[in-house]
Amino acid sequence: MKVKYFLLFLIPAFIILLNLHLLIFNYNLYKFENKDVNENLLNYLNNKEELNFNYTGIELIHLQDVKSLIKILGMIVYVIGFLLLLILIFNKEEINNILIISGLITIGVIFILFLLNFSFLFTKFHEILFTNNYWLLNENSLLIKTYPLEFFINFFKRLILNITITSIILIAIGLLKNVYTKYKSGNS
Repeated sequence: MKVKYFLLFLIPAFIILLNLHLLIFNYNLYKFENKDVNENLLNYLNNKEELNFNYTGIELIHLQDVKSLIKILGMIVYVIGFLLLLILIFNKEEINNILIISGLITIGVIFILFLLNFSFLFTKFHEILFTNNYWLLNENSLLIKTYPLEFFINFFKRLILNITITSIILIAIGLLKNVYTKYKSGNS
């Protein structure tokens, strides 16, 4: 069945993007020097208020780009989630093994990313997603002071952890469904 192979791509993509989307607005692991700047920026990115601090023109352009990317990320997560729901409703057979394999694929991808140099990943991420160099900010800029490289390293580690936990839960569900299916067929 071709749908099975599509799910083996779609489920890992969904796990990774969903965890990224959720973590962007629920990140409490880093202590911010200026909590007001962080809160205002998160509210701005979430369309709840305008920016209230003195960002440079380049920072404002970069933040608008980030806001657009977060909006696109949210739409992608909803579309993939809806697609997954439809596919899973109409293709219930073999789902146990698909969940297990998808979880293992996700962990494999995350493991490979974790082994790569963070600075390399950070740079490639920006080069791929941004059409300009406005993400290359001065170290004295408000954005860099609020979100230094340590923030992004901690964010990445938390993202890896969340994706791994989600994948393990998915694998466990698949294994439990396999055990239940074998138990049920043995008692029939």
